[in-house]
Amino acid sequence: MSTALETVLPEPVLRRGITEPQWRTLANNLFPGADPKSVLMVWDYCIARKLDPMKKPCHIVPMEVKDAKTGNYGWRDVVMPGIYEHRTTATRTGQYLGHSPVEYGPIAECMGVGAPEWCAMTMYRWNADAKMRAEFPVRVLFREAVAVTKDRKTGEWKANSRWSKAPVQMLTKCAEAAGLREAFPDEIGGEQTAEEMDGQRAIDAVVTVVPDKPAAPKPEGYDNWYADLQAVADNGEDALADAWKQSSTDYRTYLMASDASQWDALRVRAAGGES
Repeated sequence: MSTALETVLPEPVLRRGITEPQWRTLANNLFPGADPKSVLMVWDYCIARKLDPMKKPCHIVPMEVKDAKTGNYGWRDVVMPGIYEHRTTATRTGQYLGHSPVEYGPIAECMGVGAPEWCAMTMYRWNADAKMRAEFPVRVLFREAVAVTKDRKTGEWKANSRWSKAPVQMLTKCAEAAGLREAFPDEIGGEQTAEEMDGQRAIDAVVTVVPDKPAAPKPEGYDNWYADLQAVADNGEDALADAWKQSSTDYRTYLMASDASQWDALRVRAAGGES
C-alpha cells in the first residue's frame, strides 16, 4: 500500500524502518553533508551494536584505505566509534567505576603545537570474583597519537587542524579510549575511536576490488567536478578531504575506477607537491 512517506524517503531507508523525522535528523542535523549511503552505514552499525544513533555514538570518518588490487590508497567513508560509545559500553557492564584524575606531562613543542608530552589516567573496574577494584593504568604519548598533515608552504609535517585547535582535548580522549579498551577488552574489542584515527590511514583494512567489472559511463558533470576538486586541492589536505567527503558517490567511484592515479596526483598537490 502506497503512502505519502514513500514519496519522501528512499527505499533503503524505508526498508530499515527508519521514520521521516529520524532520517531528517540523521541526514540534516547529525551528519550534514554526508553521503546518504554512509548515513545508512551509521544506522546499521548502531543496530548491530544496540546503540541509539540519535545520540551519535559513532562518526563517519573519511579515511585512506588500501586497494588490494592496485596497492594504492583511496578515500572512503568509514564508520568508527566515538569516545561516547566506549563510555556507554563500559557503563552497561555495571562494573565501570570511572577513572582517576587525569595527569599530563610537561608542555613541549611537537608538530608545531605546544601540548603535554603525555596524558595518563587509571581506569577502575569492579572484579566480582576477587571482590575488589581492579586498576588499569594507561599513558599515551602526544607524539605517537597526534594526527599530522604536510604544510604546503614549508613542506614540514605539522598537527592537523583539529589537533592544532584542541591538542589537550584530543590527547585526553585518546588516553581515555585506550584505557577503556584495556579495562574492557571483551566488551569493546580492539577498534580505535574516531578521535584516535582522525587524519590517519586505516590500519589492517584492505578493500578488495572485484576484477573484470564493466566500466561505468562517465557521470554527467564529472569534468566540472574534477576541475573544482583540483582547485580545492590548492587549499591543502584538510580542504581536499572535506570536498571528497561531500562529493557525489558516482563521481568518486568513477574517478577511482577509471584512473586512481588522478586521485594520487590530487593528494600530492594538496600536500604541496607537484602533480
